[in-house]
Amino acid sequence: MDVPIQQVIRPATIAEATALLATRPDARPIAGGTDLMVQLRDGRKHISCLVDLDGLGMAEIRRVDEGVEIGASTRMHSIAAASEIRSNFPALAAAAGTIGAWPIQCRATLGGNLVNASPAADTAPALLIAGAVLTAVSTAGTRPLPVAGFFVGPGRTVLMPGELLVSVFLPLAQVPPGCRLVERFVKAGPRREQVIAVVSLAGRAVVRADGTFEEVRLALGSVAPTPVRARRAEAALMGRRPNQETRRGAVQALQHDIAPIDDVRAPASYRRIAAAVLLDRFLLEAARV
Repeated sequence: MDVPIQQVIRPATIAEATALLATRPDARPIAGGTDLMVQLRDGRKHISCLVDLDGLGMAEIRRVDEGVEIGASTRMHSIAAASEIRSNFPALAAAAGTIGAWPIQCRATLGGNLVNASPAADTAPALLIAGAVLTAVSTAGTRPLPVAGFFVGPGRTVLMPGELLVSVFLPLAQVPPGCRLVERFVKAGPRREQVIAVVSLAGRAVVRADGTFEEVRLALGSVAPTPVRARRAEAALMGRRPNQETRRGAVQALQHDIAPIDDVRAPASYRRIAAAVLLDRFLLEAARV
Protein backbone atom coordinates (compact mmCIF):
# COMPACT_ATOMS: atom_id res chain seq x y z
CA MET A 1 0.00 0.00 0.00
CA ASP A 2 1.56 3.30 -1.10
CA VAL A 3 1.06 5.93 1.62
CA PRO A 4 2.98 9.21 2.17
CA ILE A 5 4.39 8.32 5.62
CA GLN A 6 7.98 9.32 6.36
CA GLN A 7 8.16 8.44 10.07
CA VAL A 8 6.47 6.21 12.65
CA ILE A 9 7.10 7.06 16.31
CA ARG A 10 6.29 4.63 19.13
CA PRO A 11 6.00 6.60 22.40
CA ALA A 12 6.43 4.80 25.71
CA THR A 13 3.71 6.71 27.58
CA ILE A 14 0.51 8.64 26.94
CA ALA A 15 2.27 11.81 28.11
CA GLU A 16 4.98 11.27 25.51
CA ALA A 17 2.33 10.69 22.84
CA THR A 18 0.47 13.92 23.64
CA ALA A 19 3.74 15.86 23.71
CA LEU A 20 4.57 14.57 20.23
CA LEU A 21 1.13 15.47 18.92
CA ALA A 22 1.39 18.96 20.43
CA THR A 23 4.72 19.70 18.74
CA ARG A 24 4.27 17.86 15.44
CA PRO A 25 1.41 19.28 13.35
CA ASP A 26 2.31 16.73 10.67
CA ALA A 27 1.65 13.83 13.09
CA ARG A 28 -1.48 11.77 13.56
CA PRO A 29 -2.18 9.05 16.15
CA ILE A 30 -2.79 5.53 14.90
CA ALA A 31 -4.03 2.40 16.65
CA GLY A 32 -5.94 0.03 14.35
CA GLY A 33 -5.57 2.14 11.21
CA THR A 34 -8.49 0.51 9.37
CA ASP A 35 -9.90 3.91 8.38
CA LEU A 36 -6.77 6.06 8.48
CA MET A 37 -4.63 3.92 6.19
CA VAL A 38 -7.32 3.88 3.51
CA GLN A 39 -7.67 7.67 3.77
CA LEU A 40 -3.92 8.10 3.40
CA ARG A 41 -3.78 5.76 0.42
CA ASP A 42 -6.65 7.59 -1.29
CA GLY A 43 -5.17 11.03 -0.63
CA ARG A 44 -7.98 12.15 1.70
CA LYS A 45 -5.49 12.68 4.53
CA HIS A 46 -2.08 14.32 4.15
CA ILE A 47 0.29 13.62 7.04
CA SER A 48 3.89 12.45 7.20
CA CYS A 49 4.24 11.10 10.74
CA LEU A 50 2.29 8.46 12.65
CA VAL A 51 2.26 8.19 16.45
CA ASP A 52 1.66 4.51 17.25
CA LEU A 53 -0.60 4.10 20.30
CA ASP A 54 -0.11 0.35 20.72
CA GLY A 55 1.57 -0.56 23.98
CA LEU A 56 0.22 2.43 25.93
CA GLY A 57 -2.24 0.43 28.04
CA MET A 58 -5.33 1.75 26.27
CA ALA A 59 -6.75 -1.61 25.18
CA GLU A 60 -8.53 -2.68 28.37
CA ILE A 61 -12.12 -3.22 29.44
CA ARG A 62 -12.58 -2.90 33.18
CA ARG A 63 -15.37 -2.49 35.70
CA VAL A 64 -15.16 0.76 37.64
CA ASP A 65 -17.48 2.43 40.14
CA GLU A 66 -20.97 2.61 38.64
CA GLY A 67 -19.87 1.67 35.16
CA VAL A 68 -17.47 0.11 32.68
CA GLU A 69 -14.41 1.80 31.18
CA ILE A 70 -13.11 0.86 27.74
CA GLY A 71 -9.70 1.96 26.55
CA ALA A 72 -9.72 3.81 23.25
CA SER A 73 -7.38 1.27 21.63
CA THR A 74 -9.60 -1.70 22.49
CA ARG A 75 -10.34 -3.80 19.41
CA MET A 76 -13.88 -4.41 18.25
CA HIS A 77 -13.64 -8.17 18.60
CA SER A 78 -12.75 -7.73 22.29
CA ILE A 79 -15.73 -5.45 22.85
CA ALA A 80 -18.11 -7.82 21.08
CA ALA A 81 -16.91 -10.77 23.18
CA ALA A 82 -16.52 -9.13 26.61
CA SER A 83 -19.01 -10.43 29.18
CA GLU A 84 -19.19 -7.01 30.90
CA ILE A 85 -20.28 -5.43 27.61
CA ARG A 86 -22.59 -8.22 26.45
CA SER A 87 -24.50 -8.29 29.74
CA ASN A 88 -24.68 -4.56 30.48
CA PHE A 89 -24.43 -2.91 27.04
CA PRO A 90 -25.71 -5.43 24.48
CA ALA A 91 -26.25 -2.77 21.82
CA LEU A 92 -22.56 -1.88 21.88
CA ALA A 93 -21.53 -5.54 21.77
CA ALA A 94 -23.80 -6.07 18.75
CA ALA A 95 -22.52 -2.93 17.01
CA ALA A 96 -18.87 -3.91 17.51
CA GLY A 97 -19.62 -7.34 16.05
CA THR A 98 -21.01 -5.87 12.83
CA ILE A 99 -18.00 -3.74 11.86
CA GLY A 100 -16.44 -5.19 8.74
CA ALA A 101 -15.19 -8.76 8.58
CA TRP A 102 -13.42 -10.62 11.38
CA PRO A 103 -9.92 -9.41 10.37
CA ILE A 104 -11.17 -5.80 10.51
CA GLN A 105 -12.73 -6.37 13.95
CA CYS A 106 -9.36 -7.67 15.14
CA ARG A 107 -7.71 -4.36 14.14
CA ALA A 108 -10.38 -1.64 14.35
CA THR A 109 -10.53 0.24 17.66
CA LEU A 110 -13.30 1.97 19.54
CA GLY A 111 -11.40 5.25 19.61
CA GLY A 112 -10.77 5.13 15.88
CA ASN A 113 -14.43 4.47 15.14
CA LEU A 114 -15.35 7.58 17.13
CA VAL A 115 -12.56 9.94 16.06
CA ASN A 116 -13.14 9.12 12.39
CA ALA A 117 -16.56 10.72 12.99
CA SER A 118 -18.44 9.02 10.20
CA PRO A 119 -22.22 9.57 10.36
CA ALA A 120 -22.41 5.78 9.88
CA ALA A 121 -20.07 4.90 12.80
CA ASP A 122 -21.63 1.74 14.20
CA THR A 123 -20.61 2.19 17.82
CA ALA A 124 -21.86 5.79 18.08
CA PRO A 125 -25.63 5.10 18.40
CA ALA A 126 -24.96 2.45 21.06
CA LEU A 127 -22.79 4.89 23.02
CA LEU A 128 -25.40 7.63 22.68
CA ILE A 129 -28.12 5.53 24.31
CA ALA A 130 -25.67 4.49 27.02
CA GLY A 131 -24.87 8.11 27.90
CA ALA A 132 -21.16 7.47 27.43
CA VAL A 133 -18.53 9.98 28.52
CA LEU A 134 -15.22 10.10 26.67
CA THR A 135 -11.91 11.16 28.21
CA ALA A 136 -9.44 13.22 26.19
CA VAL A 137 -5.87 14.02 27.23
CA SER A 138 -3.46 16.69 26.00
CA THR A 139 -0.45 18.56 27.32
CA ALA A 140 -2.96 20.97 28.88
CA GLY A 141 -4.57 18.24 30.97
CA THR A 142 -7.59 15.91 30.92
CA ARG A 143 -11.18 16.74 30.07
CA PRO A 144 -14.42 14.72 29.93
CA LEU A 145 -16.42 14.81 26.69
CA PRO A 146 -20.03 13.57 26.72
CA VAL A 147 -20.55 11.57 23.55
CA ALA A 148 -23.76 13.52 22.89
CA GLY A 149 -21.68 16.59 22.03
CA PHE A 150 -18.62 14.88 20.59
CA PHE A 151 -19.55 14.86 16.89
CA VAL A 152 -19.60 18.16 15.03
CA GLY A 153 -20.09 17.01 11.43
CA PRO A 154 -18.85 14.40 8.97
CA GLY A 155 -15.22 13.71 9.88
CA ARG A 156 -15.22 16.37 12.62
CA THR A 157 -15.28 16.18 16.41
CA VAL A 158 -14.71 18.54 19.33
CA LEU A 159 -11.18 17.19 19.87
CA MET A 160 -8.61 19.99 19.83
CA PRO A 161 -5.30 19.76 17.93
CA GLY A 162 -2.91 17.63 19.96
CA GLU A 163 -5.72 16.10 22.03
CA LEU A 164 -5.92 12.32 22.32
CA LEU A 165 -8.99 10.20 23.07
CA VAL A 166 -7.91 7.69 25.73
CA SER A 167 -11.04 6.02 27.14
CA VAL A 168 -14.82 5.68 27.11
CA PHE A 169 -16.88 5.41 30.31
CA LEU A 170 -20.28 3.70 30.21
CA PRO A 171 -22.54 4.26 33.23
CA LEU A 172 -24.54 1.22 34.27
CA ALA A 173 -28.26 1.50 33.58
CA GLN A 174 -30.46 2.10 36.62
CA VAL A 175 -33.53 -0.11 36.29
CA PRO A 176 -36.30 0.53 38.86
CA PRO A 177 -37.72 -2.49 40.73
CA GLY A 178 -40.39 -4.29 38.74
CA CYS A 179 -39.11 -2.97 35.41
CA ARG A 180 -37.18 -4.74 32.68
CA LEU A 181 -34.53 -3.42 30.33
CA VAL A 182 -34.55 -4.04 26.57
CA GLU A 183 -31.57 -2.90 24.49
CA ARG A 184 -30.81 -3.62 20.85
CA PHE A 185 -28.67 -2.48 17.90
CA VAL A 186 -29.58 -3.16 14.28
CA LYS A 187 -28.59 -1.73 10.93
CA ALA A 188 -29.91 -1.87 7.40
CA GLY A 189 -27.81 -2.20 4.27
CA PRO A 190 -27.70 -3.82 0.83
CA ARG A 191 -26.37 -7.09 2.26
CA ARG A 192 -26.30 -8.91 5.58
CA GLU A 193 -22.56 -8.86 6.33
CA GLN A 194 -19.64 -6.43 6.04
CA VAL A 195 -21.86 -3.49 5.21
CA ILE A 196 -21.65 0.23 5.93
CA ALA A 197 -25.00 1.09 7.45
CA VAL A 198 -27.56 2.80 5.26
CA VAL A 199 -29.44 3.30 8.53
CA SER A 200 -28.57 2.07 12.02
CA LEU A 201 -30.60 2.22 15.21
CA ALA A 202 -29.76 1.61 18.84
CA GLY A 203 -32.65 1.42 21.27
CA ARG A 204 -32.89 1.16 25.03
CA ALA A 205 -36.26 0.82 26.76
CA VAL A 206 -37.10 0.45 30.45
CA VAL A 207 -40.51 -1.21 30.52
CA ARG A 208 -42.78 -1.17 33.57
CA ALA A 209 -44.73 -4.21 34.72
CA ASP A 210 -47.89 -2.78 33.13
CA GLY A 211 -46.16 -2.56 29.73
CA THR A 212 -45.69 1.21 29.67
CA PHE A 213 -42.34 2.85 29.04
CA GLU A 214 -40.50 4.20 32.06
CA GLU A 215 -37.69 5.41 29.79
CA VAL A 216 -36.79 5.20 26.12
CA ARG A 217 -33.54 6.14 24.43
CA LEU A 218 -33.14 5.99 20.67
CA ALA A 219 -30.13 6.87 18.53
CA LEU A 220 -29.52 6.53 14.81
CA GLY A 221 -26.64 6.59 12.37
CA SER A 222 -26.47 7.48 8.65
CA VAL A 223 -29.54 9.73 8.85
CA ALA A 224 -27.93 13.10 9.64
CA PRO A 225 -24.50 14.80 9.47
CA THR A 226 -23.69 13.12 12.79
CA PRO A 227 -25.10 10.18 14.75
CA VAL A 228 -28.18 11.54 16.57
CA ARG A 229 -30.54 10.90 19.47
CA ALA A 230 -34.20 10.76 18.40
CA ARG A 231 -35.52 13.06 21.11
CA ARG A 232 -38.95 13.70 19.58
CA ALA A 233 -39.60 10.00 19.10
CA GLU A 234 -38.47 9.32 22.66
CA ALA A 235 -40.88 11.93 24.00
CA ALA A 236 -43.75 10.41 22.01
CA LEU A 237 -43.15 7.06 23.75
CA MET A 238 -42.63 8.07 27.37
CA GLY A 239 -45.28 6.67 29.71
CA ARG A 240 -47.08 4.87 26.91
CA ARG A 241 -47.59 1.28 25.83
CA PRO A 242 -46.14 0.42 22.42
CA ASN A 243 -49.50 -0.27 20.81
CA GLN A 244 -50.17 0.52 17.17
CA GLU A 245 -51.23 4.11 17.82
CA THR A 246 -48.19 4.85 19.97
CA ARG A 247 -45.79 3.27 17.49
CA ARG A 248 -47.33 5.26 14.64
CA GLY A 249 -46.89 8.48 16.61
CA ALA A 250 -43.27 7.64 17.39
CA VAL A 251 -42.52 6.88 13.74
CA GLN A 252 -44.02 10.21 12.71
CA ALA A 253 -42.02 12.04 15.38
CA LEU A 254 -38.86 10.27 14.24
CA GLN A 255 -39.09 11.92 10.83
CA HIS A 256 -38.44 15.26 12.56
CA ASP A 257 -35.40 13.88 14.38
CA ILE A 258 -33.50 12.88 11.25
CA ALA A 259 -32.19 14.68 8.16
CA PRO A 260 -31.00 12.03 5.70
CA ILE A 261 -29.42 12.81 2.33
CA ASP A 262 -29.23 11.12 -1.04
CA ASP A 263 -25.87 9.47 -1.67
CA VAL A 264 -24.36 6.56 -3.57
CA ARG A 265 -25.60 4.05 -1.00
CA ALA A 266 -29.26 5.10 -0.71
CA PRO A 267 -31.70 7.95 -1.32
CA ALA A 268 -33.00 9.98 1.60
CA SER A 269 -36.52 8.63 1.05
CA TYR A 270 -35.32 5.07 1.57
CA ARG A 271 -33.45 6.04 4.72
CA ARG A 272 -36.62 7.58 6.17
CA ILE A 273 -38.58 4.41 5.48
CA ALA A 274 -35.82 2.15 6.82
CA ALA A 275 -35.50 4.22 10.01
CA ALA A 276 -39.24 3.93 10.57
CA VAL A 277 -39.18 0.16 10.06
CA LEU A 278 -36.22 -0.34 12.42
CA LEU A 279 -37.92 1.73 15.12
CA ASP A 280 -41.23 -0.08 14.77
CA ARG A 281 -39.50 -3.47 15.01
CA PHE A 282 -37.62 -2.41 18.12
CA LEU A 283 -40.84 -1.24 19.79
CA LEU A 284 -42.61 -4.46 18.93
CA GLU A 285 -39.75 -6.45 20.42
CA ALA A 286 -39.74 -4.29 23.56
CA ALA A 287 -43.43 -5.02 23.98
CA ARG A 288 -43.08 -8.77 23.91
CA VAL A 289 -39.67 -9.55 25.45
